[in-house]
Amino acid sequence: MAISALFVHALVEAVERSGVPRERFLQAAAVDLAKLESADARLSLAAFDGLLDLALSLSRDDAFGLRMGEMANPGNYNLTPHLVAHASSLRDAIDSLQRFHRLLTDRPFWRFVEGERTASVIFDAGPGSSPARRFRCELTMSGFHKLLKYIAPRARPQLVTFDYPAPRYAAEYTRVFEGTERFDQALTSMVFDRTLLDVVQKNRDSDLRAAIVSRAERRVSEIAEDAGYAERVRRHVLDGAAPDRRDMASVARALGLSARTLRRRLDEERTSFREVLDAALGTLAKRLVASGDQPIEAAAYAMGFAHPSAFHRAFKRWTGATPGASRPPPARKQRARAKRA
Repeated sequence: MAISALFVHALVEAVERSGVPRERFLQAAAVDLAKLESADARLSLAAFDGLLDLALSLSRDDAFGLRMGEMANPGNYNLTPHLVAHASSLRDAIDSLQRFHRLLTDRPFWRFVEGERTASVIFDAGPGSSPARRFRCELTMSGFHKLLKYIAPRARPQLVTFDYPAPRYAAEYTRVFEGTERFDQALTSMVFDRTLLDVVQKNRDSDLRAAIVSRAERRVSEIAEDAGYAERVRRHVLDGAAPDRRDMASVARALGLSARTLRRRLDEERTSFREVLDAALGTLAKRLVASGDQPIEAAAYAMGFAHPSAFHRAFKRWTGATPGASRPPPARKQRARAKRA
């Protein structure tokens, strides 16, 4: 797992805000920021965790992750915050974060699940020490909470869960998450009312958004030249591979590999062809269904299904929700919900 050097710049700034001189941190960390200036620069998760452990030690602030999430400077994360700031809705913002995750990480740590009445962002902190994992949970969940409040200021999550015991500074969680936090849960997640997904984002600029998306697409394309094999499979599917060419042998040929080699490469990245394919097909299906200008049957046929019922079952397996539940409500209902939010 590799992450963008943009996280290092954000970490350095957060350390400085905590009262630790930048030079002291960089000297102790033996980091040359000049080598990490490029937005394409990457470092391993283990290397970043080493910097994080040092930041926690020097700042002497156990709640460092929560504060870094709250005080995040959008400029530190390049195009990603601007994609979100000008999204048409929370649904659009989440889709953009999924679609352009390569701007920040080589694979997303989180997934989105939409149900009949609620929607959830489920986060996997990955490997690492307890403080490092807790930091990643705090940073990510406070970021999603901030996103929710940005688009629907009066809304709040129904529940924010963490898969670890309450830390001694649990009162900070209560302050940030408005008393919706719970500890010692099976997973780390944020659950909120599904209707919030389609609240209209009042501050969006559609023209600027289109320009940012265009730039993000170019950046991801450039990054993808050095992408892992899971990302290459995902892009092959999302770029419109015909339904009858989504089997492993066909995809491997398209990538210039044998099926055996592709399987081995994906094993090395700790994933499988089926896992990557299902995630990509789920993303593709949600895009078709969310467009709203065609019946769900048309999306089923576009995905290569002869019968809508088969598409319905596959869609629920891929996304955890039904096609109908994932379709945005009519514009009149959206406006009414926007007023309530």
